[in-house]
Amino acid sequence: MADFIPLSRLLAVGRNADHPVASDGERQYLFGDFQLRAARWASSLRARAQEVVAIHLDDSFEFAAALFGAWHAGKTVCLPGDNLPATRAALSGRGMVLLDTLQIAEAETIAFGELSDDDCKLQLFTSGSTGEPQAIDKSLRQLAAETATLSRLWDGALPTGCLVEATVSHQHIYGLLFRVLWPLAAGRPFACRRQTFPESLLQALSAGPCLLVSSPAHLKRLPDSLDWGSLSGKLAAAFSSGGPLDEAALQNSLAALGQTPFEIFGSTETGGIAWRRRQADPDLSWQALPGVETRVDDGLLAIRSPHLPDNAWHQTSDKVQAQDGGFVLQGRADRIIKLEEKRVSLDGVEGALLASGLFDAARLVLLPGQRDSLGVAAVPNAAGWQQLAALGRREFAARLIAGLKRSVIPEGLPRHWRYGFRLPANAQGKTTQALLLSWFDARRPHATLLRRDEEHALLSIEAAATLPDFDGHFPGFPLLPGVTQLDWGVRFARELFDLPGFTGIDNLKFQRIIAPDSTVRLELRYDRAKQSVSFSFHSDDQPHASGKLRFGAPAC
Repeated sequence: MADFIPLSRLLAVGRNADHPVASDGERQYLFGDFQLRAARWASSLRARAQEVVAIHLDDSFEFAAALFGAWHAGKTVCLPGDNLPATRAALSGRGMVLLDTLQIAEAETIAFGELSDDDCKLQLFTSGSTGEPQAIDKSLRQLAAETATLSRLWDGALPTGCLVEATVSHQHIYGLLFRVLWPLAAGRPFACRRQTFPESLLQALSAGPCLLVSSPAHLKRLPDSLDWGSLSGKLAAAFSSGGPLDEAALQNSLAALGQTPFEIFGSTETGGIAWRRRQADPDLSWQALPGVETRVDDGLLAIRSPHLPDNAWHQTSDKVQAQDGGFVLQGRADRIIKLEEKRVSLDGVEGALLASGLFDAARLVLLPGQRDSLGVAAVPNAAGWQQLAALGRREFAARLIAGLKRSVIPEGLPRHWRYGFRLPANAQGKTTQALLLSWFDARRPHATLLRRDEEHALLSIEAAATLPDFDGHFPGFPLLPGVTQLDWGVRFARELFDLPGFTGIDNLKFQRIIAPDSTVRLELRYDRAKQSVSFSFHSDDQPHASGKLRFGAPAC
């Protein structure tokens, strides 16, 4: 049984100085290290005039110290979902600097007092999966209540000393709670770094005993070519959130991990709402977390919860049906939009596309700057790619639209189509609006998958004259720049083979130009052992360019 300490009292009460808190694989950080690092962050942040500080750190131990240091310095903490230039600019416009490193090395002597559950604040952002990310304010009282809920439900069944490994980021509510705050309160150590690809995840989990905090997108991509049998008896439990596990992800989890995960349903706004663990019953209902009350109001889920800022009933946009003392999800009410004054269900259109039997996934997105215009980002299955290659993009889309007309009003028919190999996902495994819109970037070429297996892929790519890459390169004699060809090789290699970051290239050769409005074939050969991909562009059996792309984990 875990030795649970409420978050507000964690540094005031403390643990033994040698109690393990975190591990980076080489070094173990103890509670004494945590106290010292939190004190240094508190000293640094007390010197700042800003009442709100923005923090983005990859290392979970450093992040935890910064978070508690900020609270003990009397600061409200803002957690942006990323540290991209646009995010930094937006924070700067609000008078905040994004902190990603400790500014001072020494600390004044700090006697940690008990934190105020109501005065300590945290600002998070919604995932952006149904629109623009929105800022959500949380009090320490809400966060503490949720860690107590998780402890009450699972701590008794989990080994205290098992290491928490994760594929999701702590900058979002799910990763924050399951990867950092709950382990801290329960006295359970956690890994400093999240696992970004399956090979490193397997290696980390094999050290055991451990538990895994993951998401449907990550669990779906656990390759059966790895030796998951080495995990036998080492994985205490797995958790998944960010969306319901589909049947493929569920079976993949069972095959790779030897167990199905505990699924958590909730959101940034509501905190955790319900959980389930499916075994034989694929339609098992969701059961409310301890302390959370649920009811169905006009077909929508309403909750009353200690994870909310007050004790009032809060109506969500989730359509549900009561079942077996819990509920089953039936889509989102807020995915109804108006096009030309007509109501269109995005879920309905996506469902009709999936019913064609040609796609593994399909998502609709309202395209900005294009009035009343819907786009489709879709992942064809083998039959879909075969038809796309045989018919061409325009005829393929025309036949899909003809099928949609049987169930979708004219205003709801998509006008723009993009195809890929899997839906883009962020560190939480969520497919956001911003990531979907990236598929409609004018610089992304249309590509069709011709052949694919675990270590080889052949694509047909349209080098359309309208691509901005041809602009100014060169006047009177346009050709596709070499840097664009390299970008395509890296982009499609990462989408197809689930690789880490690009680190370099070897044996790069450019042999023949690629002219506007030509179609080229891109061949990719994946060497799993070396984490490299050989690529070659060719057409009419003549080579255009080739090389070997190197990938690897970022340096710690």
